[in-house]
Amino acid sequence: METNEKLMTLLRLMDEPEAMTDEQLEELLADDEVRNAYNLMADCKKLYQKPQPVKVKWLQLGQRFRIAAVFLGAVLLCGLAWAVIPHIISSHTDSPQSAQVAAPLLHREGQGDGSSLRFDDVSLDSILTVVSAHYGKVVTFRNEEPRAMKLITTWNPDESLEAFIDHLNMFDYIHLTLRNDTIFVESKNEEEAQ
Repeated sequence: METNEKLMTLLRLMDEPEAMTDEQLEELLADDEVRNAYNLMADCKKLYQKPQPVKVKWLQLGQRFRIAAVFLGAVLLCGLAWAVIPHIISSHTDSPQSAQVAAPLLHREGQGDGSSLRFDDVSLDSILTVVSAHYGKVVTFRNEEPRAMKLITTWNPDESLEAFIDHLNMFDYIHLTLRNDTIFVESKNEEEAQ
């Protein structure tokens, strides 16, 4: 189980403590990052339970949640970096010619804030991993065909998720919909695509 999955399991465990056995919890807490996140959440819970003036309690909780958000964001970015590494390695080891011609997986266009990210020949799964993490959404592939589809596209993180989904829906053979906190991806059949 990857660290991101472990963290998500830990978050679910905080809401439903009976959903996991003691052995499963010990196995989950064997990961240093997960254990640190668990300790941080436990400290937040203790702060919430101490009888303190409401204003002080909220200030302390706000500081703890900011620290937890930074920590979880760093863990998520590390996970994304590990997800991209196999693509870089495979593009450089397939053949000597493709290694010389291969473009970067993504790069910034423009200067400063508001610049777009350009994905060059990147799988839809990888693109949506980055985008969904930015907007805090979950991606669900209803069928496997679109997952490995390679695209060349740009994304501006300052724009809305709906605008990016509309942009991706212009591609043939894929259709994305956003419902609540989930992005659903499915392939269009050939008649619909034309």
